[in-house]
Amino acid sequence: MCLALAGAVGMDGMAAHAAPKGRATVAITRTNDFLYLAAPAAIEINGAKVASLGRGESYSGPITPGATTITVSTRSSPGSSNIRFTALPGKTYRMVVGPRGKNFAASMVGGLIGAAIEGGGAFEIVPTK
Repeated sequence: MCLALAGAVGMDGMAAHAAPKGRATVAITRTNDFLYLAAPAAIEINGAKVASLGRGESYSGPITPGATTITVSTRSSPGSSNIRFTALPGKTYRMVVGPRGKNFAASMVGGLIGAAIEGGGAFEIVPTK
């Protein structure tokens, strides 16, 4: 049983663990980084807003197996970042949301216009290893 829960690496290198039969699950955690600490990270899954994560907060919920897009953005900075993958039934996909250095650099050089030109948003979402 412990070996089954320890999981395996799913498609695209994402950590995948056991989930309820016939369903997939996603678990998203925001880092404790100080950059953008006051900005909530808005999380959308397949176009539906599911969470607004503050520093160190987490979200976990079911997703429909199949093509999945998770998008992260914040109202205080233009743009967004996303990750796309095919969710498999019975798996849990673990993601981490953290600040994007490229966005910070662009906003330092060009302000709001620089951040808009860079376009990737204040946060990035990546699978945990």
